[in-house]
Amino acid sequence: MKQKTVDSQVNNYKTTLNYKTKILNLALNVFKFKNMDPYIDMSKVNYTLLIDGSVAFFYDEVANRLLAMPYTNVGSLDYYGRPQAIRPLPYFGTYNRTLYADKKEFVIMYDNEAHLPLYPLLIESSKRLALIKRTIDINISQQSTNRYWKTTEENKLSLEKVLQQIDSKVDAIITYDDLDLNEVGGFVAVAPFVADKLNEAKKEEWSELLEVIGITSNIVNKKERVITDEVFTSMGGTIASRYNRFESRRKAVELINKYFNQNIEVEFYDGLPTTIKNPDEFLGSEEVVKNEENIQVESNE
Repeated sequence: MKQKTVDSQVNNYKTTLNYKTKILNLALNVFKFKNMDPYIDMSKVNYTLLIDGSVAFFYDEVANRLLAMPYTNVGSLDYYGRPQAIRPLPYFGTYNRTLYADKKEFVIMYDNEAHLPLYPLLIESSKRLALIKRTIDINISQQSTNRYWKTTEENKLSLEKVLQQIDSKVDAIITYDDLDLNEVGGFVAVAPFVADKLNEAKKEEWSELLEVIGITSNIVNKKERVITDEVFTSMGGTIASRYNRFESRRKAVELINKYFNQNIEVEFYDGLPTTIKNPDEFLGSEEVVKNEENIQVESNE
């Protein structure tokens, strides 16, 4: 029993880790920076944006290049809570320098307009997804619950041989004369099958997660007829999330280019839609056929 408990805990941990890895890979790879100094490790920068919610860009005259690092606030805040002096924290080694906002020595890039890290939300989603997935696994395994049989000690061996023939799909079962079937009783305690309902719950949770990250959810991209407004409404949350995360980067890039004479551009990997006039383009490889009341959305999947 103890070994089974350990195995279950390991499977729970692996499932949660699996979803956490998937989610982080998605959240870390939705923005593309063009003309960024190749010396800057954008994978670490993107990870810092998710974990801490912000990262500092500044120009180092000794290295003669743009750098991006985590930071700590060492000065007072302005009326809007923005740091006026910071100290960069390198990923490795030391860096002893204080940067000042009034001298335009640094630019803070935030992950979103709320200036809050997205990481806690992603972790909670990975836990919920793992919980639903493991519950599905358990529910499916319960569909093969063992049969329970009750008989006398004298009939036990004979009953075992009969059950072996049943499991072997024997057409005609031959047994002993002294096997008293009246002394044999059995029942099967199978749990109700709810894996399909749980799978729908998992899809909804995954859809909400993708919406927060800013990725189009394919949950609504089914072969079904839906009202046009419903499709547009489902896009609204995703577009708002994209704008939320994109706008903070765009404003930071604008200042970085201005202060440090750079030519950096940022964009969403599949483009940032500013309108939903063309749902076919927004949904990707979907064919959208409109009429007066509804549209047909056909997925390639």
